[in-house]
Amino acid sequence: MGVRRLSSILLTLLAVSAAAYYASWRTVTAEEQTQQRPPMFVLQVGIGKYLDAPTWTDLRGSINDVMEMRKLLEGERFNVPSANIVTLTNEQATKQKIFTAYQENLIAKAKAYFDKTKKRDAVVLFQFSGHGSQAPDVDGDETDKLDETLVTYDSQDIKGKNFDITDDEIFALTSELKRYTDNIVYVFDSCHSGSGTRNAEDARRLPPRTTVPEPVAMPGIATRSGKVADDGANGTMMPPGDDYIVISAAQADQIATQKYCFEECGSAKEPVVYGLLTYYLIDELRNARSDTNYRDLMEGVSRRVEAERPSQVPLVEGDERRIVFGSLAPAEDNFVPIVNSDGSTVKIRAGAIQNVLVGSIASFYDRSIKRAENAEALVTGRVIAVTATESTVKLASVNRSITTAEKAIISSQDIGTNRSKVLLDGIDANLVIAVRELFAPKNGIADDRGVDIVQNTAVSRQTGRWNVALLKDNFSKVFPSSSPKCFETGGSENQSDPGRQIYYLVGQDFVPLFGFCVEAATSEASSVSSAAIQIERALTHISRYRSVAAIQNRRSRLAGKVVVKPIRLSTTSGSFAGEKNCVDGKFVADKYEAIIKDAKGRYQFRPGEVFWFEVTNNSPFDLYISMLNLRSDGSIKVQFPRNIDEEKAGVVIPKNGGKRIVSSDRCRVNASGEFMEAGAFRTSSTGGPDAFKFLLTTAAVTWSDLSYLEMDSLTRNGNASLATSNEWIAIDLTFEVGETKKL
Repeated sequence: MGVRRLSSILLTLLAVSAAAYYASWRTVTAEEQTQQRPPMFVLQVGIGKYLDAPTWTDLRGSINDVMEMRKLLEGERFNVPSANIVTLTNEQATKQKIFTAYQENLIAKAKAYFDKTKKRDAVVLFQFSGHGSQAPDVDGDETDKLDETLVTYDSQDIKGKNFDITDDEIFALTSELKRYTDNIVYVFDSCHSGSGTRNAEDARRLPPRTTVPEPVAMPGIATRSGKVADDGANGTMMPPGDDYIVISAAQADQIATQKYCFEECGSAKEPVVYGLLTYYLIDELRNARSDTNYRDLMEGVSRRVEAERPSQVPLVEGDERRIVFGSLAPAEDNFVPIVNSDGSTVKIRAGAIQNVLVGSIASFYDRSIKRAENAEALVTGRVIAVTATESTVKLASVNRSITTAEKAIISSQDIGTNRSKVLLDGIDANLVIAVRELFAPKNGIADDRGVDIVQNTAVSRQTGRWNVALLKDNFSKVFPSSSPKCFETGGSENQSDPGRQIYYLVGQDFVPLFGFCVEAATSEASSVSSAAIQIERALTHISRYRSVAAIQNRRSRLAGKVVVKPIRLSTTSGSFAGEKNCVDGKFVADKYEAIIKDAKGRYQFRPGEVFWFEVTNNSPFDLYISMLNLRSDGSIKVQFPRNIDEEKAGVVIPKNGGKRIVSSDRCRVNASGEFMEAGAFRTSSTGGPDAFKFLLTTAAVTWSDLSYLEMDSLTRNGNASLATSNEWIAIDLTFEVGETKKL
């Protein structure tokens, strides 16, 4: 063999070896990732109209729910082939057709994939948007003697037969499906019980049925299979289980409602309607990271749903630690295209339809970046103008020009972004004038407390045009089971005749907000003025509360790098005393107990318990820390940093494992041994939820920046903006303060 021939062979072998080595470590392309991913099979049911049921309420949002979800699943975000999605709407969604589609598109396809690959990772999604109800239990598996049901198009048979789908039938179908996959997801945007609502057309439920649903015969599947697990206290369609995920629109005693949007959905006159759960679920899915789990996903959904309708709390059940849709989301984030830039401002192709608001924070990245959480932003900015499909961003600095080749992400709302649209409905004309004047734009500039008073017209009274309403009614009718103190028109608190007329504030669910009420004003100018001032303060607090509650940076590089632990402090004697628990200037306890979240994501405490927070910074950045307490009365308290000399410039937690006790472990006592200062907190004596929001930023945030949130002042005298910080994250903790502790 010649030298040249040998060299050629050796070079070929080296090239093959190098190619094999390269293939072992190189980045997988998007096309290859799509080929390697498990398949996703989807059955969607959206029902807005019903056969032979003229008295049943039509649901305008159900079809939009499934169509918008389908667009998301078929799009670049998840790339589900259209052949893998079956969508049944209205007359297509009879009980028989739903069962057949479940068998053919979910069970049969999951089985075929399993038989071919022996893998149990196919992703299966069943989405239902429509009315829910209840029916008599025939199997004896329900403690309340009622089966939860999904109301099909032909549920109301002209002969009086009932064709609802029962929870037992869904469970039987699931039991068959579980033979072939461990990745099953249910989304139920309906409800099955709950009290009435003032806006009846808004509720996705029908009264309990009096007849037993007719079974559907499915070969090999016993849909009336005797005893199954009870649905449990939540009254959802499925019993708890770790081999499937169930997302429900509301808890058992609540109503699933709809979202009405106008300009934010590109419609000026008629509302575009969705299920409230589905509207925010789709948006959170659109912006989820490829490693987002169901708990993180639903924390974002629940926060937004509850902010709009406090009486509706979505649920997620199952193994919440699972990655959403089994990591089907692409490795690259869903970046926003850049339209143009003039140096100081940038126009991006995302607007009100994508939930962008004036004040939202945008971050800009190099064109080569695929995941925002793995890269440093080139520059950040704040949205200053929004249309239906585009937004204009004012950059925080102009050190770096942005071109159309770069990438953008809307990371969060800023402090003070959310605005309350307030309807003054059915109250005295003089009070309407007084409240309007208090919030009137000055020199053409909108009120900076985040309150807009809408015109009281037939158009503006439409649901979706407002999110807070001031109403007038009888005290005992508004608060039949509670007795909050109402402000007299003279400004003092008073409890008097329960039959008196009061003003009160409600959200879109018409549930009174924070127990606020003011006694109805007399015709005297001083009485009207006093009532208006109390209402002004309440609206200011509510607007600020909602704005702060909405802050959440979903794409932060700090995600998972900052750990906040509530620590319960206790003593063997049951109480703290200065001479015993303040030792050498340090607050000490006999026991320190780290509290773990419960199944609902809350931390359980009892009234009057002592606690503090331990915050650990595992990020590569020194971080400034702030903490706000969002109280159950709608007010906000800046708990940290405190208004003391050593914290006025902000407090930093060092990078790479730095720790801080919030507020501190310091203490001081007086000559009598009584506490003058203690860095620990105490839970309220009245019980109920208590929320805390931690903000950690690379730019300084001080007490004076945030102090305006506590005040009733007419102007915003703080200048805090998260848009000035390249790296930041918000962390929310909610305490549930329960029964009094027995000592």
